[in-house]
Formats: sequence, structure tokens, C-alpha cells
Amino acid sequence: MHQSKTRIEKTILPLVIALCFGMSAMAKVPADTIRTNVPNRAYYKDLYLDCSISITSKKTLPAADLLGISMEKLAFNEMEDSARQNRVLVGNKDDVNGVLLYPDGQPRFKVLFINGGSSIIHGRSLGSRGRANIRQFYNNGGSYVGCCAGAILASQGYGNSDIGVYFKIFPRRLQHTNFAKVDMGLIVDPDSKLLKYYDFGGDNYVANVRHNVGNYPDDLPKGTEVLGRFDFPKGAKFHHLPMIYAYKTSNKTGRMVLCGSHPEEPVDGERRDVCAAMIQYASEGVGMTQLKGFLENGKTREMVKTTQQHDPAYTRIGDLQCHHFAVRVPENARDISFKLSSTVDISNLKLTICNDTYAYEDVADYTADAKGARQEMCFSSLTPGIWYVTVKCMDKPVVRSTGYGDFYESSPIDLLNGIPYSIEASWNN
Repeated sequence: MHQSKTRIEKTILPLVIALCFGMSAMAKVPADTIRTNVPNRAYYKDLYLDCSISITSKKTLPAADLLGISMEKLAFNEMEDSARQNRVLVGNKDDVNGVLLYPDGQPRFKVLFINGGSSIIHGRSLGSRGRANIRQFYNNGGSYVGCCAGAILASQGYGNSDIGVYFKIFPRRLQHTNFAKVDMGLIVDPDSKLLKYYDFGGDNYVANVRHNVGNYPDDLPKGTEVLGRFDFPKGAKFHHLPMIYAYKTSNKTGRMVLCGSHPEEPVDGERRDVCAAMIQYASEGVGMTQLKGFLENGKTREMVKTTQQHDPAYTRIGDLQCHHFAVRVPENARDISFKLSSTVDISNLKLTICNDTYAYEDVADYTADAKGARQEMCFSSLTPGIWYVTVKCMDKPVVRSTGYGDFYESSPIDLLNGIPYSIEASWNN
């Protein structure tokens, strides 16, 4: 009824995870303590590129091509397209959450990327609900990369303006440089996290970064990491102030990486590498894996609620999403079983369990052999203590790419609004 990982897999995979996510992610925790230090690893895709209303339209993102990461984009660029833009970003009847969010409000992509353009027009075009979606994306663990207008959109605003069309995830206002269509140097700080990925020629300097009425912070909240500084001594008061900086509100949120200039456009060289390093650092700063709750002996947990019911602990699962539960297996437990079922016959779910950490596929101790909407694992006994139970939806929509971006042509029934299922753990004492 089940299959276990091999001895080699159980030895090597934790080391791989430690290297990818830091040794703290594999630190031993007491048997009765739920892990809070494991980064979320289940996303539909890596990056979403928003270059829609009044944001400079991009056919590709060279840094993403370099990294070989999965990406989708939106490129509506005229105000008359705002309704179509918001069907995607805000939501519609087939996807009430919008493209960035799962049915329970968790981030569907690792990173949201917004480049230059008009911050005011774009923020206004999204409306209050679109801006709230992006705040929820970040606050629930999705990372954010913003260049020029994308940086201002993340902030409280610019100068002394009080225009309420920004995301307000970075707790400071930014200042305009008032320099347009110029190239500036970037001084990479010697302890900059960007140097984890590239050495930028060994001189910690990147020349000719495009700048067009960009921005900078003249005050930074505690915990902000300066990654690179402006080199523009021509009477500019922002000379040596931060051009690129990172901020993470808490362990639960994503990490934002903001830049007052434009490293996102070059197709090769050190400027492209700067953008790639920004994306990688943001990706590594996603929020921690969240537990839906504990399973009680013999009690079926119904994960059937919709987004509109505002109860994420019991909301349906989305495409390629993982839901995580825990169960305390007592010392004398015998004939232990885990049952998963869905009323949607076409759904393809996967059930895994693990004794040490969240039961992502590559570290799970046991994986159900069956596929589809009904699965069960049975054991005569298990090691006493906390076991993690993970349900993953293996289905995903069919994507249609156009000049305006990527759209979903078809998908299993109500996939984007979530697949309902039930999960149960039971045993005899």
C-alpha cells in the first residue's frame, strides 16, 4: 500500500536541502515541536512578470532565461485593457483568486517581478483589490522584485506624495533622482548577497546601468540589506546611497529586492547578472512552510471551503500546491492508516508522510502507491511522535501564450478555484 525511500535517498537528500536552503532548515527539533524554519517549496511556477498597464512591456526577461526558471507574464499595455488585466491579476469566475494566489491565499509563484513605467497609473489600474492581492502574495510568503517603478509600487509612496495606489509592503517612502535617460555605475557592497551568485568581474563594480527618473531610499528600516550603491558623482545627492536593497518583514513573508535603476533589460554581461542575482536572492527568501493543522485520530478533515468563505485552514487545494498537516502518533498506536479522497474524479493528488520534516516528495519517508482521487497508506506501527502529512495536487492548467502574455486555455474542472478533498489519520490504541 505504500513505498519508502531508499537508504541512499534518505542520507543524501537532507544534505542537498541543507545546501540549498541553509543548514538551519535541517536543524533537529524536539519530537513534539512543529518546524517553523522550512522554506515553502511548492509553487505553480518560479516567476510572474507583470509588465501590463503603464509598465514597460517586455517579451522576455533575460535574467530569467539565464537562470532557466519557469515564468509566465502579462503584457496588456493600454488603459482600455485594464479590465482584461484585472481578470488575470484580480480574479474572475474561473479563478476568483487571481493568477498570483492559490485558493487559500498562499502565493502561487515564488517571485513577482515588476519593472519600470508609471507607478501611479499601474497602481491605480489594479484597484484596491488588485493591490490587496499583491500585499497578500507578499505577506503570505511570495517574494517581490521591483525595478524603478516596481520599487516605488512596493513602497509607501515617493517624496511627500500621499497617493494611495501603492502596495505599501516596504515601510518607507522613496525619493526621485530626477535624472532621466542616463547610465550610472553600481558599486556592489563587499558583503553584498549579490556576490553569492556572481563576482561581477572581481572589482565589485558594474558600469552603465540604465537609469530613467529612478528612485532611492534616503531612510531604511531596520533589517534592510544594502546590496549595491549608486556611483554618480555629478552633483547627485544620492551618490553612494542604495541603488539595490533587500527587505524581509518576517519569517512568514517573502523577501523583496528593490532597485532604483534598470538592470533588467540587458541580454548579457554583468548588468544582466545583477538582475539574475536579485531574482535568486528574492527566491531564496520565500516564506516558511505553513501547517494547516493537526489531524485527530479517526476524525476526517474536510478541505472543501472556497476562497470566498475566508477559512484558509479548510480551503481547497490549487494546482501543484502542497497542503501540510501534522499528527501525533502515540506510543501504543497500532494499525495506523492515512486516507485521502476527493469528490472530483479527475483530480490527481499525491499523499506523502515524513517523521522529520514537512513531507515534500523528495524527503518523504512514505509515498502512497496509488494515483488519483483516492489513496490510502497502512502501517502496523510507526515511530511515536509527530508525523507530517502532505497532500499535493499534481494537476496544472493548459497555458496559451500570446503577445499579451500567458493565459489558461483549459484545465481540470475548477482547478484554479481549488480541488476539494478530505484527509484522515486513524489508529488503534
